Amino acid sequence: MEPGLRPVSARFGVPQLHPQDRGPSGASSVRQVGHVVAELLEHGHGPVRTCIGCRKQGSRSELVRLVAQGSGSSAVLVDERRRMAGRGAWLHPSEKCLALAIKRRAFGRALAGASDTGAVERYLMPGTPLVEAQAAAGKPSKPESGSEN
Repeated sequence: MEPGLRPVSARFGVPQLHPQDRGPSGASSVRQVGHVVAELLEHGHGPVRTCIGCRKQGSRSELVRLVAQGSGSSAVLVDERRRMAGRGAWLHPSEKCLALAIKRRAFGRALAGASDTGAVERYLMPGTPLVEAQAAAGKPSKPESGSEN
């Protein structure tokens, strides 16, 4: 192999077998290859993300994407459509993972200083009426037009 080039398996994240895992002829056993294939298929074919609360991995469909509001604000927004611009963080939609993320101060690390999790709490806590949540945030009730920044 030429200097500076990595094997294809290293470039694409395929686990490699160590020399001690190979048989006397240097070939890997069927059992070990089956293990590698099973490991790759365990998470399915979709992208895998890590929850900032519990640190467990899950598919995109299992997690909620969060983004920082930007423009100097410390607010964290829920990206329901998973299309908003900027760096995202992922969280299981459970109160337990939210509490862990707040306790670990994971929002500030994952989203560059964002710390206001009010929108995330309102999204994940279904018992909180929308009127009370808006009054607590101190924002007037008006529909989003999508053209505001």
